[in-house]
Amino acid sequence: MKEKLGRIKVLFGDVDNTLLCLKMYNEEGKRIVGFEDANDWLKYNINHNAYIKCQAPRGVKNLIDDLHFNHGVKIYGLTECSNSFEYNSKFNRLKECYPGIFEHHGDLISTESRHKKVLIMKMIAERDGYDMNEIMFIDDSYTEIMKAFGAGILSMHTTEVMERFMQ
Repeated sequence: MKEKLGRIKVLFGDVDNTLLCLKMYNEEGKRIVGFEDANDWLKYNINHNAYIKCQAPRGVKNLIDDLHFNHGVKIYGLTECSNSFEYNSKFNRLKECYPGIFEHHGDLISTESRHKKVLIMKMIAERDGYDMNEIMFIDDSYTEIMKAFGAGILSMHTTEVMERFMQ
């Protein structure tokens, strides 16, 4: 694993339940997992800043801090967003939880569909001259992990990162 990590020049991390553990609460203080209706989700984001209490999982933060600060790896958040309230609350929380890493809005890439993540990584690799084996991808979706793995990208599920890099 050290050898594979040594080749990494850019890391893409999904945001929800990967770079940030979702911790959202309703008016009664009860934990919320999500919303079925897109308008309810938008209203919650507008009224509550959905990501304000989210935290960076320790294993993920350990890996990202090491790769970025000790090895110069470029870090991107890669997320599905439906509106600017959601994007901005994610970006602001990433900036707070990962100081020195998420400094510019270009560090968080938003897509309308999670199924475009591999395409986006390939496009950025082509633009910036990265080989597929120089890219790492972390996500909580096994489907997306397998797509990235199939494209030659070092891919790990969030739980694997948590187990390997908790120390």
